[in-house]
Amino acid sequence: MCDQTAALGSTGNTRMPAPTLDRLQEKSLPPPPIHVRPWWFPVEELRNPLVFYLESWLADILFGADRNSIPQMEWLSQVLLTVNALKQRNLVEIAIFGRPCQQNRTKKVLLNLALRHRQQRNRAEKMQRLEDSLKGPLLDPDFA
Repeated sequence: MCDQTAALGSTGNTRMPAPTLDRLQEKSLPPPPIHVRPWWFPVEELRNPLVFYLESWLADILFGADRNSIPQMEWLSQVLLTVNALKQRNLVEIAIFGRPCQQNRTKKVLLNLALRHRQQRNRAEKMQRLEDSLKGPLLDPDFA
């Protein structure tokens, strides 16, 4: 453990001693952050969520790997989003709470973004296959 005379230093400074492990363990941890209903969201709209499913790799792209863009999306679209990973498949369940017109608009935006990312991924895979087939026997000396 840390000796208080060693913590003060050999010069005899009058600084505060370093906290010991016992004192650090006595301090309580701050409470975990709680997701509270925003002031702008009506309570009545929590009853009928709109639920749909996406692949988990698409959800990681849309919402971020640690889902850090969800609060911004909620604020912009005036809905509440919950994103839950399903265990049996590589899917994510997305529930949208809000007025029906806002639910539908948010779902359309998310599905259009997902479609765009799928198309980009398919194009990238096709280009990779094309590049591999073109450079095969001509440029690769190990090609058999």
